[in-house]
Amino acid sequence: MFRGPRGLIVGLLVAAVAIGFAITFGLRGSNQDADTVRAFLNHLAAEEITQAHGLLHNSITERLPEEELRSSVAGLQTFDDISFPSFSFSTSNGTRTTELTGTGTTASGCESALDFELLNGVITYFNIEPLCLGSVTDT
Repeated sequence: MFRGPRGLIVGLLVAAVAIGFAITFGLRGSNQDADTVRAFLNHLAAEEITQAHGLLHNSITERLPEEELRSSVAGLQTFDDISFPSFSFSTSNGTRTTELTGTGTTASGCESALDFELLNGVITYFNIEPLCLGSVTDT
């Protein structure tokens, strides 16, 4: 192979390309995960509980039946603004884990802290606090 300065340069270029691919694919996965979380929240607000429940990992759905999810989020307002300024991801042996932390704000001004963890694009943990419940009224 290459030895000396030429080998060092080739090695550094290969490493840079590998790191670039890892970051690119990881960020793409994180963006898809954020889209999954947004879809989950929108399904909840639209009372499309079956669709929201379908985005949850089996480890949650076994403990949280659809009816329990429905009753716990009944009247959830739609978040007009959802942002995840903090996210982390890792990939190991073909398994991608993502953690998203952010906020959701409704038209009425209610703001919830949003915490989600995903495994290969499926929600394994979520916390929405406080829940912005109640309908928006016109005044």
